[in-house]
Amino acid sequence: MFSTKSQLKKRTPENGTDRENFLSLLVDEYLNSNSFDAKCQVLANLANFAYDPINYRFIRDVGVLDIFMYVLKNESNNKLLSFACAGVCNLCIDPLNVTYILQHLELKYIRNLLHSEDSEILANTITTLIYLFSEQTRSEINIPEVLQVIHRLKDSEDKIISNLAKVFIKDVCNEE
Repeated sequence: MFSTKSQLKKRTPENGTDRENFLSLLVDEYLNSNSFDAKCQVLANLANFAYDPINYRFIRDVGVLDIFMYVLKNESNNKLLSFACAGVCNLCIDPLNVTYILQHLELKYIRNLLHSEDSEILANTITTLIYLFSEQTRSEINIPEVLQVIHRLKDSEDKIISNLAKVFIKDVCNEE
């Protein structure tokens, strides 16, 4: 559900932590935790905040987007990758986030996720590539390696994956 500033103010107790500070606390917890389970929980919470456009500025300002990109670059655990991929996907509808992502993350890290066996990672990856596709990114997204995987995924038994692959083929490849 999308929020407005007045809705957030109503839901925040008088002595409560505001949204930006709360996100900052989550970032600190993620960075300072030695517990894998705690990192997963925090990353899941951060990805949930990425659903609401009112959080986008805070997410950029406190480094949440940087954490998502770090995970995509450096982690191999599917649970962490799933949360980070979902967070990036949710943030890609904002042009400022897209610019930031394209400046700080090589698209190969997103493209590599097309080889995942995890359906949520695949769905978020295909969607992210669709969102990121432009004249600027065409040469990095519309490439044989990606197209081969996408054409295979269009025949997936998973209807979500199949439908997303078909949308990719239609919108990115300009094929019917």
